[in-house]
Amino acid sequence: LFNIARAQYSLGPSNYVGALAMDTEFAGGYNRVVGADLSWRVNSTQRVSGFVLGSASQDLRGDARTTGIGAQAGYEYNTRRLNLVGYAEHYDPDFRMDTAFINRVGITAGWGYAEYNFYPPKTKQWLLKVAPFSFTQGGHDEKAGGNELLQVTGVRMQFSRQGFFRFDRFDGYEAWAGRRFDRARWRMFGGVQLYRWLNLDGQYFFGDALFYDPVDPYPGTSYEGAFGVNLQPSGRLSQAFNYRRISFDHALTGEHVYDIDLLYSRTTYQFSRQFFVRGIAQYDSSRSRVLTDFLASYELRPGTVVYAGYGSLIERRGFVDGEWIIGEGVFAASQRGLFFKASYLYRF
Repeated sequence: LFNIARAQYSLGPSNYVGALAMDTEFAGGYNRVVGADLSWRVNSTQRVSGFVLGSASQDLRGDARTTGIGAQAGYEYNTRRLNLVGYAEHYDPDFRMDTAFINRVGITAGWGYAEYNFYPPKTKQWLLKVAPFSFTQGGHDEKAGGNELLQVTGVRMQFSRQGFFRFDRFDGYEAWAGRRFDRARWRMFGGVQLYRWLNLDGQYFFGDALFYDPVDPYPGTSYEGAFGVNLQPSGRLSQAFNYRRISFDHALTGEHVYDIDLLYSRTTYQFSRQFFVRGIAQYDSSRSRVLTDFLASYELRPGTVVYAGYGSLIERRGFVDGEWIIGEGVFAASQRGLFFKASYLYRF
């Protein structure tokens, strides 16, 4: 059972204060979060924002009760030439919010970003902008047992036909299982709207990586490449394909550890302005499984919408000696789910 309440009070254009209350109940356990947030545009170039959340949780057995605080505060300065951003955040180790996408807890960190934009003469119509940038993040990870530092330096370029290219390098170190590991990687991204019906994008990374074993982690060298195609033969139909491959070698022994292949497909058909259907299929070779998701949506007007969906998990696994073994046997559906959602927006 999920209960979510949100209140927001406008302080003027683009300014507000808000409050949030969330309660999740399942099998004798619960997760409850309350908090407040603020977004304030000081002037046309500056903004401050932040939130404070408190959580109280109990596990499914009803034994362990935990509490935690999560907070974030930030400042942004943006002009046509210069962009500056700085944020600080803290999450207690026992902070929990079941309805949110939180990557990590038990961290205290801060980060800053700076970008300066160069605009070439209009005679170079193909090159629209060049933007060198720098990103720095540092903090303490209580769960991993150490400090971390990340420094990213690179350049972004924008071209005609929605083209872009980014080249950067990041350095620093991270903590895992009470140990510190260096990290240095080179990264490249690019994409272009080649035709009205064809969009291409790709990326390639290589450098230091870490095998995140909780007992015996070790450094490695990772190579990662991806290529994507988005086809739109008509205004109603859109088809996207993406392929990604990740390879990892042991840094000390040179041993090849693993390869991962990921395939992604998304098909969307817009019958009318109000009604569309979408189908997604994703294959993960490391888990020998295919994830499917189908969605139909009818939006009467913004905020008033009805959703219906179906999803399934197809896995390759075999039952050997009383337990399931991933990667053995044949592909078969192991989970299925249906959902229906209706939303009505009333303005007053």
